[in-house]
Amino acid sequence: MTDQKFTELLSEKLSGEISADDDQGFMAMLAANEDYRREYESLSAYFQRKEQPYENIDIVFQQLKERINVVGSDPKPIFTPATAKRSFQQWYRIAAIFIFGLCTFLAYQFFKAKDAANLPVTMAWKKSANPGRQTSTLLLADGSKITLNAASEIKYPVSFKGKTREVYLTGEAFFDVAKDHQHPFIVHTKNISVKVLGTAFDVKSYPNESTTETILLRGKVEITLNKRPEKHLLLNPAEKFTLKHAADPGVEHLNGDIYSITPITYYKEDKNAILETSWMNNKLLFRNETFAELSLRLSRWYGVDFVFESAKLKDYRFTGEFEKESLAEALKALQFITPFDYKIQGKTIYLYPVK
Repeated sequence: MTDQKFTELLSEKLSGEISADDDQGFMAMLAANEDYRREYESLSAYFQRKEQPYENIDIVFQQLKERINVVGSDPKPIFTPATAKRSFQQWYRIAAIFIFGLCTFLAYQFFKAKDAANLPVTMAWKKSANPGRQTSTLLLADGSKITLNAASEIKYPVSFKGKTREVYLTGEAFFDVAKDHQHPFIVHTKNISVKVLGTAFDVKSYPNESTTETILLRGKVEITLNKRPEKHLLLNPAEKFTLKHAADPGVEHLNGDIYSITPITYYKEDKNAILETSWMNNKLLFRNETFAELSLRLSRWYGVDFVFESAKLKDYRFTGEFEKESLAEALKALQFITPFDYKIQGKTIYLYPVK
């Protein structure tokens, strides 16, 4: 029984699976039995070599076989045998311990590597944010270029790892994505995700706007609605995807949202003047846009807030172009199109109907 117990504990010790209590008992057995101690030291020395345990294993097994199969002669030492002659049963036990310990070690290494491969990839993240009236350009680790609009924030990894390249956007940004067919580029927003391989497109997702938009200039993108992940929409060049959020979140129609795909909008039919991306050229272009929609763009453009003192004003429509105009000049130009009054208090613009 003692030999069997020692064999079990020795195997656990060699494979690193022995408990604290068993380890204490095992060390006591070594102290009380010189043969046990020599067996443990011999096998332990082999496992602690710098080379892998399975290197030269054929030589060790051959030595074991010779040791076991010799008939009529004293067995030859393999490690550091005791002075007293060991029985064949003792050497069979050593061989069993060695094989068991080796298999346990290899299995442990295999599952350890497998578990490590399945662990989530950890990445260091950075954030970049712009206040009103300011844009910025970022160059990501993969070579992709991002132009971030005013009042926008983007979260991106210091370096991309894993099977995808993913960033998180609040606000608006133009993406010129480096081609990498093995690692799709994904832009996450509150309401949609946009997946690409290599392309140029604009994504707008401001929390205070009633729509989320994607404008594609070249390549192809795949859009997924976060509320309907089974729905995938393909966008072609010169197309615009618009997701209109439900006015009342409690009323569900198409899970609360309506989407459409339309051609991109040009200013006065000028193919070089795209309304949705005019901000990248330091221009503010608008065509038949409601005052409510335009005020959000003016807010980011000039770094101010607009307050409508009359709901009727929100439906006024404007077409125009601003580039270097001051806030006062812009408001005066809008007054020529549709009359209204306003009052400026700090960074807040109060809008009134004409009395």
